[in-house]
Amino acid sequence: MLNINQKADTLWVSLNRPQAANALNPEMYYQLRTILQDAAARTTVKVVVLAGEGTRAFCAGADLKAFTALDPAEAEEKQLDLLMRCLIDFAEFPKPVIAMLQAPAVGAGLMLAAVCDEIVMADHTWVSLPEVKFDLPTPVGAAVISARVNRQLQYRLVQLGQRVGAQECLSSGLVDHLAATDNLEIFCDTRAQALAQIPARAFRVNKKWMNQGLRQRLLDAGQDAQTAHLLSKNLQ
Repeated sequence: MLNINQKADTLWVSLNRPQAANALNPEMYYQLRTILQDAAARTTVKVVVLAGEGTRAFCAGADLKAFTALDPAEAEEKQLDLLMRCLIDFAEFPKPVIAMLQAPAVGAGLMLAAVCDEIVMADHTWVSLPEVKFDLPTPVGAAVISARVNRQLQYRLVQLGQRVGAQECLSSGLVDHLAATDNLEIFCDTRAQALAQIPARAFRVNKKWMNQGLRQRLLDAGQDAQTAHLLSKNLQ
């Protein structure tokens, strides 16, 4: 499910379900948590790069087929719990994390990238939060991207479900860097080397301060998402 490769001080973690557009399933969530816990404790890891395999997607979001055996309400609750835990794990990881978007980041895939410290994006691709088009509220998506973009772009992503291209992602601050596809990995490696030079203690303390309210915003958003689902179910 995940490819792991350490190069010098950088741990490269790749979502490896290209046949499923790297959609997140329970096994991937559990593996990501374990990997982050291990990387946090290892002095040989100074930076993590999160990437995706294949050309279809960095990550197409949550794998909706993962819980088909469960009641729909139970399945949605389980998906939300796994996503929330993963986002908080990344937001509270004490070391720098770079998300490398070689292809579209959709739904939970965009949320996952947005809680990383830096996003490096291929200059041909795009992102989206399409949940609203399927009558799925996404307060969690809104909570995550609100720290990166203004209300206008947040509205287009969350309320209109629009795709946003690479150049606009860069100009709006949604992503930090663009690179040509054939230079994307080299660019990320250069950024990782630069981040590895920052004193670890100072980075850790600053990151904790900068993200201090994110956990509560995510928990509040998750509660709202669950409430919205229950209300919809009761009205049917």
